[in-house]
Formats: sequence, structure tokens, C-alpha cells
Amino acid sequence: MSDRSSLHVRSINHHHAPTEIRERAHLDPEKAVALMKALEAEESCVSALPVSTCNRTEIYLEMRPGGDPDQSLRRALTEIGAEAELFAGLHAVAQDGMPAVNHLFRVASALESMMLGEPQISQQLKDAYRLARKHSELGPVLLRAFQGAFRTGKRVRTETRITSGAVSVAYGAVELARKFFSRLCQHRALLVGAGETGALAAKHFLQHDIGHLTVVNRSPARAAELAAELHGERVAALARKSADDPDLEVVSPQSDPCGHVSHRPWEELGEALAEADVVLSTTGSLEPVILPEMVQKAVQQRGGEPLFLLDIAVPRDIHPDVAGISGAYSFGLDDLDEIIQGNKAARQKQVPYAEKIIAEEMREFETWLDEMDLRPTVAEFKSYLEELKDKQVGYVRKKQSDEVAAAVDSSLQQFIKKVLGRSMSTLKNAESPEERDRDLDTLRRIFTEEQRKIKDRPVVED
Repeated sequence: MSDRSSLHVRSINHHHAPTEIRERAHLDPEKAVALMKALEAEESCVSALPVSTCNRTEIYLEMRPGGDPDQSLRRALTEIGAEAELFAGLHAVAQDGMPAVNHLFRVASALESMMLGEPQISQQLKDAYRLARKHSELGPVLLRAFQGAFRTGKRVRTETRITSGAVSVAYGAVELARKFFSRLCQHRALLVGAGETGALAAKHFLQHDIGHLTVVNRSPARAAELAAELHGERVAALARKSADDPDLEVVSPQSDPCGHVSHRPWEELGEALAEADVVLSTTGSLEPVILPEMVQKAVQQRGGEPLFLLDIAVPRDIHPDVAGISGAYSFGLDDLDEIIQGNKAARQKQVPYAEKIIAEEMREFETWLDEMDLRPTVAEFKSYLEELKDKQVGYVRKKQSDEVAAAVDSSLQQFIKKVLGRSMSTLKNAESPEERDRDLDTLRRIFTEEQRKIKDRPVVED
């Protein structure tokens, strides 16, 4: 019977659990570390890696043979004060063995995301992985599975178009802006309103290197708070980029030509309009906040430079008459929705190509996993054969020249290589795991017995 460890995942995600359940299951970094430590104390658990985002909390476990992942997880969750029953309830999903690996690869490829192909999950998995590596020693199966997941996700992103095109209002606004400007770094954006959608759109603008972003909001405190938050995320993103690519020249926030963030009071909205190239408005006001006279004045002050306005508020923030002002180009939710629906359909068509990549990576992982059982025995077998070789070469060296001994050594090396290759091939091609286990046991017994017999026996000279 195989003595290798196995991978398991217990998941609460947006497919099966409502928001209130996902919120209760969420693990912040401190609790995630505590859970890893508690699971390490479980005798049957090799290691664990929690992944917790707004849409999912998944706990990946590597268990020793015969270990019960559910019992270990329940005890560990209870120990850290989390709601253990959630991960055994109606909203939880349990997957074991290769289905757990397949799930991880699909998550890394953004096939399991609420927004098909969304890029954030890749970074979220890497953050969870880094946290685990910092505070724990991952088992070989868990380590290899996550490394395979990262490779799979990267292949899906680069070899398919599943991440292409905006499929959210916030990202759609940025994509539309990029149609106006070939290089966002040379332009300025104005965010009017500091709500959730506006904040998300602002983050997308910064990720695409907008030159300068100004936040204007009725509450100056909220405008300042969002500006500080955006600046902090920009700094963190630069640090991550440098960490992920050591050969990349480190860019400090001070020397970064893009991504500057500021805020202005509501009373200066008119002046801010004149200084912006693209305006994104999402205040949630019951009446338009960007009026024709304001835009007319801003266009005049811009000296002929066009002003693009994106209105993603409901009700509308931008007065309908703004569309008739020369030099001002106004777009609303209907324009963005047309882009989004087309992009969603295009992404869906990429799913079969992504699944083909996942299947390829799964086969590679399964091959590696199957060979885990073989490696220790084959290594011992190799050691046994090399011990025989060294004894025989030593005898030849006493009777013959160094050149003859070297030739014998080389010939026996080739013989060992062929024997090991044939042995590995036979073991790998066994018709069933049971047959492979029997072959392994037979091989172990043969060379272990032979090792015992020859240990003190001199090499035959004739």
C-alpha cells in the first residue's frame, strides 16, 4: 500500500455559500497563521495552506496515510476560535486527492472566479502561499500542487485570451479610457465620488499606470482616506513587482512617473474638471453633479484638448446636455454594458482552451505523484547496485591498470543506468496501483536480502 501523503481541500465559496456564510468563514492573516500552527500539531497532518478572499475561504491540507482531514480541521478550527461547523455544513465543499488538485488548478486559472478570468485571484493565491512559506514548512505534495497551480494559471493567462476585455463596470471604464489614450501615464484622471465602485475603478486606473489621479468627494475626510489608501496600494504593488522580478530595476514611489494620487475639496470640482483628461463620476447623487456650464468652462480652459467623461452612477451624475458640448465626450452605463457583454462572451469561448491546459498540467502532476512511491525504493536499489560496482571496480584496480579499471567503471555505470531505467519503466507501467505496490515490495525484498548476503562477502575473483 502507498505510504505517500494526500491532498485535500475544504472550501466555502461563492458557488455554494451566500455572503453572510462567506463572511463568517473568512480567515484574516493572523487566524490563517494560527490555523496552520494548530494543524501542524495534528499528528496526521503534514501541513496546511488557507486561502481566504471575499469570495472564498479554502483550506488545503496534506495528510499522512490514514489521516482524517475533517477531524483534524474541526479540532484546529475550534482551537483558534473559528466556526468549525461551517466547513462541515451544507455550504461547504470537500474534495480529496486529484479532484482537490484539479480544483486548485481551476482556481488559479480563474475558472472558478465570480468574474470569469479575473486576474486578482493569482495574486491572492501567491499572497496566501507566501504567508504559509513564511510561517510553516509545506509538505512535498502541497508545495508541488501550488507550484503547479501557479504555472497552470500563468499558462492560461498567456496562452488563452480568457483575461482579455473588461467584464465589470469599474474595469470597463478603464478599458474605454484606454481607447482614448494610447499611454495613460501621460494623462490625468479625476474620480468624482469615493464609493466602492469608484474606488475599484481608481485602482484599475492605477494598475494601468494613469499619470495622476485626483479624488473629489463631498466628504473631504473620505476623499483623503481613499487617496491615502490608493497611494498605499500603489506602493505595495511596486514592492511586489520588484519582489517577483529581482532583475527588474526597483522603482520607488517618488521616482515613479505614474500613479500619483491627490484629493481636492468638493468646491474645486470645476477646476479639477479643467485639469483632467478623463473624468469618472460615481457619486450616487439623486441629481446630476456635473452640469453643462461647468463642462463648457472646463473645455474652454483646456485650450482645445478633448475632455472624456464616464458616468457610471445611478441615477446619472452627468447632465444629458453635456453630450452636446463640443470638445466634451460623454459616455454612460449603456456604452459600458455593450463592451462588457461582448467581452464576457469572448471569455467564455476561451474556457475549453483553458481546460485543455489544466488537463495537461494535471497529467504532469499525477505522473510526479505516482513516482513519489518509486523514488525511495529506486534510490536504495541504485545505492545497492553502485555498491556492487564499486567493489568490482576495486578488485579490477588491484589486478589491472587504471585505464582498465576506468573502462570497467564506465561500462558498469551504463549497465546500472539501463537496469534502473528498465525497472522504473516496469514500475510506472504497472496495470494497477496494487500491481505496482507488489512490484515495489518484491524489488525491496530482493535487493535488501542480497545486500544482507553480500555485506561481508568478498567479491568473486574468477
